[in-house]
Amino acid sequence: MFLSVYGRLGSLDFGKPVSSPQHVEVDLKSIAQPQNKFIKTKSQNPIEIPQIKRVIESSPKSVLNSLKPAATDTAMPDSKLDTTKVQTEQQTKSSSFVSEKSRVDGKKTTQPLSKKVLVPDPPLRSTGEFIGSDYEKLVYRVSLLGVPVGSAELEAKNVKGEVWITLRVKSDLALSTIYPVDDLIETRHIHGNYILTRIRQQEGFFRGDRGFTLFLRDKNVFWIDRLTNRSVKEPLPNSEVVDILSGLYFLRNRELKIGSKELLHIYDSDTYSEVPVEVIRRENVLLPAFRSVDALLIQPQLKTEGIFKRNGDIFIWLSDDQYKVPVKIVTSIALGRITAELVSAETKSADIK
Repeated sequence: MFLSVYGRLGSLDFGKPVSSPQHVEVDLKSIAQPQNKFIKTKSQNPIEIPQIKRVIESSPKSVLNSLKPAATDTAMPDSKLDTTKVQTEQQTKSSSFVSEKSRVDGKKTTQPLSKKVLVPDPPLRSTGEFIGSDYEKLVYRVSLLGVPVGSAELEAKNVKGEVWITLRVKSDLALSTIYPVDDLIETRHIHGNYILTRIRQQEGFFRGDRGFTLFLRDKNVFWIDRLTNRSVKEPLPNSEVVDILSGLYFLRNRELKIGSKELLHIYDSDTYSEVPVEVIRRENVLLPAFRSVDALLIQPQLKTEGIFKRNGDIFIWLSDDQYKVPVKIVTSIALGRITAELVSAETKSADIK
């Protein structure tokens, strides 16, 4: 019944194959790969690779020639390979590899000689030009019109051959109610080729936060105002430019004579200027606690406001000895004449190399 019903729909021919015969493909590349030990056919009977090899070897030469891979662009000529040329190239590569090695303690290392070792530039300014001790701290009493109104600390130290100078000025509580003062200047010399300075000021209603970097070797400066985000990069005339604090310490290491003039190259705020310093006379200065000291009176002719937002001349008394310690400073600000007098000093000597 099934065949009679199905026969009405069409004829059946069971003699024709359901699908075309399957052929067996052998990838000759896989023969060279040891991991493919067997190649399976549709009959799932594994054929070992040695058997295939024997079949190929027994095939006619015409068949074997047809199985050779096609020539590539870099095919070798029919003549024998020039082994002398290959050995020469290998020796050249080997010698170049050895030449790229360095010797440490008689042993070869894999560090190439072609690598450049960065050697820092020699310093343009030495530590001994500015500070002759490991540490120095000077404390001053600040007076306005003869009335004590605040204090100042001038600190300098030698940190692994680098100069660090810091000046702090603060007003007392009495003055802070009408004219608060809180100033901080920090200067750092790096490798004798860079000077980094930051000046933070609070003087009355004035606020300031500025900084600059002196690139001595490149003879330029980058200055920035952190409150207004204004910045300037400009050239400098020479590599002798320093900030105002470094200029003071540099002056202390000079041989000062009465009537002579020294010239400093100062970058203060955002201005470069040549600052002549005149050595006026020798005086005996009376300090707090009824102390007196012989000193040299000098007058730097600063053209910038600098610290204290001064609006007049500035006079500095340096001790008349080998240390030339600033024992007294007098200048003028908006409120009147201001004086800083040394009250204590702390020093740790060291031999500067």
